[in-house]
Amino acid sequence: MARARTINDEQLIDAMKQADQPLSAYDLLDLLPEGPKPKPPAIYRALDRLNAEGRVHRIESLKAFIPCDGHNHAHETVFAVCSDCNQVQEIEDHQLCNLLGEWKKKTGFMPSQKTFEILGQCAECRPA
Repeated sequence: MARARTINDEQLIDAMKQADQPLSAYDLLDLLPEGPKPKPPAIYRALDRLNAEGRVHRIESLKAFIPCDGHNHAHETVFAVCSDCNQVQEIEDHQLCNLLGEWKKKTGFMPSQKTFEILGQCAECRPA
């Protein structure tokens, strides 16, 4: 019986970068090299850890992950998610992040997650 192999973080992140679209844990499992594969719970644990480390982002509406673009995420992260093609664009707007920070101070609200998603249609999918 073949043993499931351990997960290499860099392999997961490289697979996400090459795919250029959000990937579920099962999508990632399919993209790993041939041979013994880790079990899905191991992929989920690795993705949760990489998300906590800020190396990947979970796109809740798609139940999928994308690699971090390298920005410092000491603040909330905002994503535009196309509901047609599932492409995700990270919005790096300091004014928007500052506005969210001021709103939190004013209201005392503490988000349980630090990502916000704007769902809609990207320019390529929107009818002319």
